[in-house]
Amino acid sequence: MTTKGGQNAERHAADHMQPIRIGVLVVSAIVAASALWGVWDAVGREPQVWALLGFEIVTLVAGVLGILVGLGKFREAPALSVFSVAGVVFASAMLGRFSAIVTRTPDSGSGTQAVRQMLRDPMFDGRMLAVGVFGVLALFLAFGRDSRSWKALFGGIVSAALMLAGLAWAMGPGRPWLLGPVETAADVARVIGTLVGAMVLVVLASIAVHLLVRAFELRLPPIGVSGAAGSRRAVARKSDPAKPKKSA
Repeated sequence: MTTKGGQNAERHAADHMQPIRIGVLVVSAIVAASALWGVWDAVGREPQVWALLGFEIVTLVAGVLGILVGLGKFREAPALSVFSVAGVVFASAMLGRFSAIVTRTPDSGSGTQAVRQMLRDPMFDGRMLAVGVFGVLALFLAFGRDSRSWKALFGGIVSAALMLAGLAWAMGPGRPWLLGPVETAADVARVIGTLVGAMVLVVLASIAVHLLVRAFELRLPPIGVSGAAGSRRAVARKSDPAKPKKSA
C-alpha cells in the first residue's frame, strides 16, 4: 500500500516530467512530418533515390516512437528511448541526405565536397537541430533535478573537451613541432614534454569516461530494486508500523 507521502512524490515527479514529455512529443511530431515530406522527395522527384526512401521510412518510424514516448506510453527508461530516437534520426539523416546529394548532384566531386553540400542542406541541418534537442530532453528525463548527476556530467564534458582540444592540436598545428628532429637538449625536453602530454590526455579521457558513467549511475535504483516501483515499495516498507511479535 503506497503512503500519502509516496503518492505526493510520484505526482510531483510526474508534473516535473510533463513539460519534457511534451517537448519530446512536439519534436517527434515535427521529425515525423519532415519524414513524410522526405518520402515524397525520394520518389516524387527525378532521379528517384531509393536509399533516401528507406532512411526516411526509418526516420518516420523513429518519429512515431518518439511521439509514443511523449504520450507516456514507455514508462520504463524514457530517457534511453529518446536517446535511441535521436541516434536513429542522426544516422538516417547522415546516410539519407548524403545518398541524395551524391545521386542528384553529379558535379559533387569527391566525398569531401558531397559532405560540404550535405552540411548546407536545410533538411540535414533541421534534423541535426532535432537531434540536439532530443539529447537535451533525454538528459532532463534521465537526471531530473539531481544536482550530483548534472555536476558529474559537466565535469565529464569539460574533461572530454580538454582531451579533444589537446588531441586536435597534436594532430594538426602541433604535429610538425612534436615530430621535429631531436638534436639539442631543448629537443629532448620537447620529447619528454610530449610523453607527459600524452599521459595527461589519457588521464583526461579516463576522467571523462568515469564522470559520464557516474552521472547516469547516480540515478540508478539500488541493486535489487527495479525502478520506481521498487522505490515505492521501499517507501511503503519504511512507513508501515512494525508488526508486534506474537507471544509464545
